[in-house]
This record gives sequence, C-alpha cells and structure tokens, in this order.
Amino acid sequence: MISWCLSALVAERHFMALSPNEVKTENIASGAVTTPKIADDAVTTAKIKNSAVTSEKLATGAVTGSKIGDGQIYGSKLRDGAVRTEKIASGAITTAKIGELQVTSSRLQDKAVTTEKIVNSAVTTEKIANGAVTPVKLSFTPPSIARPITPPLTSAELGTGSVETAKIADGAVTKPKLSYKVISITIPALQVGGLYPPLGDPDLNGGVILGYSIPTNQDQMLRQLFLLPGLPQGTGVSILLNAPAIADNTFNVCVLRP
Repeated sequence: MISWCLSALVAERHFMALSPNEVKTENIASGAVTTPKIADDAVTTAKIKNSAVTSEKLATGAVTGSKIGDGQIYGSKLRDGAVRTEKIASGAITTAKIGELQVTSSRLQDKAVTTEKIVNSAVTTEKIANGAVTPVKLSFTPPSIARPITPPLTSAELGTGSVETAKIADGAVTKPKLSYKVISITIPALQVGGLYPPLGDPDLNGGVILGYSIPTNQDQMLRQLFLLPGLPQGTGVSILLNAPAIADNTFNVCVLRP
C-alpha cells in the first residue's frame, strides 16, 4: 500500500518543497558532501580545522614568500646546502657569523692583508722569507734592537760601502781584520840602507806603513822609512840608517794594504 502511494506521488510529481535551512547536519549522511557538491571558494579559513592542511595538501609552489611570516624559517627548517651564494645579501656575513679559525689562506684574496691588518709585533722571524729584508727595508735609527743580531749578517748581505767609520766600534778592528803584508828587510854589515824589494811589489801599491819590528839585531838608529811607488813591479820600501851597519840589521816592516 505504501509503495503504491509513493509510486503514485512520483507519477503525479507531487513533492514537498524544503524550507530554507531545513536540512540540518544530522540529515546529511556521512561522506554525502563530495567535491562536486562544494561551490568554488566555499571553504573559508574558519571552515578549515587547525592542523588540517598537511604537506600533501599543499600544491607545489603554493607557499610563496608572502605566505611565510617574518622570522619563521630557522636553522632546522633549512636543508643542508640550501643557502647558496646568490641567496646571501651583500654585507650579511658579519664578524659574528664567521666561526673561529674559519678564514683560511685559500679564502684570502691576493694582497688582501694590508699593513693596518697586521697586529704590531706579529711578523716574527719565521714569517720573513729568506732574502726578503733588503737594504731599503732596514731602518738605521730603530727605537731599540737586540744585540747581537741572530743569526749574524753575512758579507753578501752587506752592500758595498755600507759600513761607515761611525758604525765601527772603538777597538772592533782587530789584527785578523786587517789586510797587511810584512816585508822582511836585512841591511848587511857596512851598508846604510836600500830598497826592498828592489823591483817593487804590487801588493804594496797604495799601502801605508803601520810600523816595524826588530826580530834580531839593530846596531844603528833608523833615519827614514817610507814607501816608494812607481818601481817596475810596484811599490818598494825605502830604508836608511844613521850610519853603516856594524853587523846585519834586520827589520820586519808591516804595510797595510788598501
């Protein structure tokens, strides 16, 4: 009887109209509201449950810069290697951002370390390359300098004529430092003098007589002793006694060479 009545109503198209808002939540079956039933832009913020938008709900590229709050991306959210050079703003890497001992030689540009970047007394001996200190790098009026210099300067490191008289300490020039030649002269008995060597010696050219010694006998006073240049083979020593020698008189004459 009921089915006949429903069939009759359908055949006659007799339906009861629903009033606005008459369909309540409890009248909607679970899963009845499918995607086609939802109008575009119908799901507002208030309709989305907290934490309901998971990663898989986000379309690729949907989260743009304007969607991210200031200061919301911190270290643990960055993938290793994600911050490339072009992502770093100019001047963004301050001193506090650089780890201790992280600036190695390969990170320094050539000639980047200027004078003002070097701490006073930081350039120690081992930092100076061999041969790097040339004469123009030396100051001859330093405030203080340790003596003696270690290691000592070598002859090759001293420029020609660089050691002036004022730089030589009193008593510093000892006998081994002098370039000299000793001429041994023997005046035979009954002779008063002579020229030694008779033809001269090139080693004596430009020299100066420092003095003489008497290794054996001197029986007459010495009247004169001087160097005579212009001989066939150089310079000779001219010697003259006050009187003829009684026996052989020997003199060792020391001549300082130039």
